[in-house]
Amino acid sequence: MKYGILALAAFSFVACSSEVEINYKLSETVPVELYVESIYSTFDLEEVERVGTIVADYVHLDYSQKGDTIEIRRSFEIDKSRGYLKNSHPAELQWRLPEVETKGVAERVVSLKGFETFDSLLYRIPMPQRWRDQLLNPDYVKHLERQEKHRYEMTHLLTGPVPEKGNITQLLKDRGRLNFALIQVDSVVTSGFQTLDKRQCLNYTVYMKETESFPYYIWEQHVNSKIGTEKFQAYHKDLKAEYETAYRVAIDPSNGIPCQEQEIKHGVHTMTNPKTGDVATFRSSTGLERLYTYGATTPVEK
Repeated sequence: MKYGILALAAFSFVACSSEVEINYKLSETVPVELYVESIYSTFDLEEVERVGTIVADYVHLDYSQKGDTIEIRRSFEIDKSRGYLKNSHPAELQWRLPEVETKGVAERVVSLKGFETFDSLLYRIPMPQRWRDQLLNPDYVKHLERQEKHRYEMTHLLTGPVPEKGNITQLLKDRGRLNFALIQVDSVVTSGFQTLDKRQCLNYTVYMKETESFPYYIWEQHVNSKIGTEKFQAYHKDLKAEYETAYRVAIDPSNGIPCQEQEIKHGVHTMTNPKTGDVATFRSSTGLERLYTYGATTPVEK
């Protein structure tokens, strides 16, 4: 894929369209089966894209509400990941945590439980010790918690009446829903309805820029795997990344439960050789998808 995701926002709908009322109201617990798939690839020295890790997990969710507080309880069911970092991808191992409980009010997470068991998870999953040592860094748990909060924020941006099709960036700013510390939102665009899981789901896309201070998993895949570039093995300091991201959400406007999420992330990664001070860069492409289904049965592990 080529760069320029954010440029797509310039072609957003500007014509008047009908309005949709977005509600986050649940009178009873709603069970949802969630399938998560993430594809991580990098570009080698010849600019050929090479897939390194494909993460696939099934988890169960229970959505409920108490007053203004939305509660999401998540439990792990089956892992189907494959590829170089299938057992050690720090951004994805969180799906294998036994249970996670997220509570939110409006667009913000107010309580998060379950990530305190991440270290014990690392000891249960077979992996090279050098990877386990990296993942035991407390900063990774903080990052996973930020990711959980980020997903909640992205799927709870809209509230009240919004145009079915249009650029709603200023509308959300006026409602105070685009104030984030670690990301820069360029625009938010609604693009109409589609049918998913027999539900009429409203689509919207958030175009943004993100930064990350420790993309170790991308460096590991790019440099040390068989698909990687061994030339850069000495470039293991000052690992940084910048992403252009299109985050698309399809949401059921009647209760605020997502139908689907898709993230396309184009990254530029910077790394430094600590002996020479030489700086090198490489590119990555990440595709993330999450499918939410009512009343589905998770496949049985064979």
